[in-house]
Amino acid sequence: MNLRRICLAIAAAAAVAGLSAAQTAPAPPTPLMYYAGQAGRLTQDRDQLGGNPFASALVEVLKLQPATLADFTALMSAANARHSGGWQQMQFPKKLPYWRMGASSGGKRVALVLINADYSKSSGVYSLPGAAFDAKRVPKALIDAGFETMVVVDANAETVHKAMAEFALKSAEADGALIYVGGHGIQHKRVVYWMMGDYPDQDEKWLPTHAFSLDDIAKAARARNVNLILYASCRDDPFAH
Repeated sequence: MNLRRICLAIAAAAAVAGLSAAQTAPAPPTPLMYYAGQAGRLTQDRDQLGGNPFASALVEVLKLQPATLADFTALMSAANARHSGGWQQMQFPKKLPYWRMGASSGGKRVALVLINADYSKSSGVYSLPGAAFDAKRVPKALIDAGFETMVVVDANAETVHKAMAEFALKSAEADGALIYVGGHGIQHKRVVYWMMGDYPDQDEKWLPTHAFSLDDIAKAARARNVNLILYASCRDDPFAH
């Protein structure tokens, strides 16, 4: 066998080995969805601290350094209700895996913050000063808590797609991943959507091009042990007939 054939054989073997590894790699755990409010309900843009009560809860709870995911969830639920005066009742998975959430756990943790606050390009949709405030305090709270954090604020759909693709690669190498979603949102035909700042008008036909379903956003969270999706937006349906 000449040198060229040896090189080709080695390359082919490496390709087969890589394909096999990809096929046998375990799939990331299903993302855990945390909703600031209930289906059919609005959420508050500003509480007494200046932002969404869900964001206020997150900032508060991260400072407490909860040891486990269960501790984090219980504290978030109570703080979200308190900061909203009982208006927002957090919905979350009833069955939670054990995960050491504290920074001392040693695992790599990454976060993606997606917030739209400026809706001046959208017809009939008001901008959100509370979300603009959250765009500053939420990333800082995550960074202080030990999360390697990406931030996307008032971006177009193309930029969001690129950020999600980049985050998917980052999170695949992490122990835990968290995506925070803030801005206008709806729940239409049982699908939760995050609305882009240039949503043209009050018509559901724009959902495929000017909104992201929460399920699609969640696909960017691919960490090995825990993937958290924190959705701070509304879940009412302006398109209901």
